[in-house]
Amino acid sequence: MNLLLFIKQAFLAIRGNKLRSFLSTLGIIIGISSFVIMLAIGEGTKQQMLSYFADSSNVVNIDTNEGPNQDGKPKSSLGKNIFTEEITSEILEKVPHAQKLLLEYNLSSNPRAIYKAKDIGGALKVIPKNFFSIKKGKIMLGTYFGQDDYDEERKVAIIGYKLVRKVFGTENPIGKKLSIGGEIFSVSGVLEEKGYDFDEGIFIPNTTAKKYFGKTEISRFMVFADKDENVDSLKKDLGYFLLKRSGLDNYSDVKFRLSTNKDMMKQISDMSKSFTYFLVGIGAISLVVGGIGIMNIMLVSVTERTREIGIRKAIGATNFNIMYQFLIEAIILTLIGSLIAIGLSYGLARVINNFSPPDLGFKCIINTNILFIAIAVSVTMGLSFGLMPAYKAARLKPIDALHFE
Repeated sequence: MNLLLFIKQAFLAIRGNKLRSFLSTLGIIIGISSFVIMLAIGEGTKQQMLSYFADSSNVVNIDTNEGPNQDGKPKSSLGKNIFTEEITSEILEKVPHAQKLLLEYNLSSNPRAIYKAKDIGGALKVIPKNFFSIKKGKIMLGTYFGQDDYDEERKVAIIGYKLVRKVFGTENPIGKKLSIGGEIFSVSGVLEEKGYDFDEGIFIPNTTAKKYFGKTEISRFMVFADKDENVDSLKKDLGYFLLKRSGLDNYSDVKFRLSTNKDMMKQISDMSKSFTYFLVGIGAISLVVGGIGIMNIMLVSVTERTREIGIRKAIGATNFNIMYQFLIEAIILTLIGSLIAIGLSYGLARVINNFSPPDLGFKCIINTNILFIAIAVSVTMGLSFGLMPAYKAARLKPIDALHFE
């Protein structure tokens, strides 16, 4: 007997008992769709986080926040803080491969953003003039900050995509008034979706922040290398430059920390793998339940078709033929279930992406790899959970099977 004949007989058997076939595939549909959605959430989370760093893989970060030494004692003072805006020109002039530089600021206070008497949350970002051009943040509505906004310390704000959806819904936010730390700011722009904390940000000019909210401190220097391959050299040279500038001989008492976005991307990738494995583990429980359901229904099918098996054996079918027939049926059932589940997963992913709360912060991404994994898993399930019923059918003796009532 050839494979095509086995497949044809399997489809005839499935069509001959539609209710039993539906019950068999139901568990698979639930299991595979859960499995695919879990993988899609993991992939979406990973892609969103990596996209934030995708256009800045050539960056070395200098974090200036002080912290204690390993023994718990405060780090030694350098006499003066070297991390000022004036040092930026020195870095660009004296450090090899340093092409451009971006500053990030912290406020000494923690002003809240209020709209219509409600705290809207969001992360307040104090930004210099070159922030959006370097970080490649694109405006969807309104305008970027102009030079006049910085020179005249205007109370204007640009808001991230998700925060706008959460606060304003379908309402046009341009020109709307926000209270930030008790000061009234006008919304001048809305950013396109970018991912990570960009989408939840409230961005204001650094000159405005200094005027209305007191002291601003530089929390991070982002130094861009001229080429990706020079990032490690830039990190090393920056370390030497900052040690010399600080008057220190080694890193034991430094008031800064160096890191690269390449390192952060690797950490994110590793974390997302662990997160995905955890989600897959949850989805695998549904798969096992679905597989057990198929096995039970197939065992019932063997009992119902005992006389048929006896007749087949009486006219020459071997144990292998019978076993092969039932395995093919199990695989086809799981494949049908997986195809339905994949279609269902696409629909579910669209619903999650379109209707989930903006502050939930993840997307479902179903890529080709996930589809191949889903199909491979369904075939494996058909083989694994169809094996016992197939073996039971193959072991039936023709004489006993023919006399079965």
